[in-house]
Amino acid sequence: MIKYVVLFIILFIFYQRIRPVKGLKYMDANQLCVYMKSSPNSFVLLDIRDSVDYYAGHLEGAVHISLGRLPFVKKKELSAGSNIILVSDSKYHSKKAARILKKAGFPHLIALNKGRLSCCINKPIGI
Repeated sequence: MIKYVVLFIILFIFYQRIRPVKGLKYMDANQLCVYMKSSPNSFVLLDIRDSVDYYAGHLEGAVHISLGRLPFVKKKELSAGSNIILVSDSKYHSKKAARILKKAGFPHLIALNKGRLSCCINKPIGI
């Protein structure tokens, strides 16, 4: 009986990590570059990576809120009506941030898939 409970818990945790987020759209780097050039003020770039990764290189105009701080500062830094593009290291972190923002009332979320962002960065930004 205990084997089945442990197996159920493991499967449940695994499902929580991979389940899709309702309404979350994905965009690759080329689509982001086109979107940034066509409508530069219609979205907010939210970089949820760690500070070290953010300062090593980030997109111009990105708002940096690490994933650990997101539940506490989301209402102060972001407005619920804007399109938010999530920049992250992994899909898991993007999904986790999207769930946090969806629960807080942010309906327009787009996650950036992995890709080369060199077309979007005008110059290297760092410390």
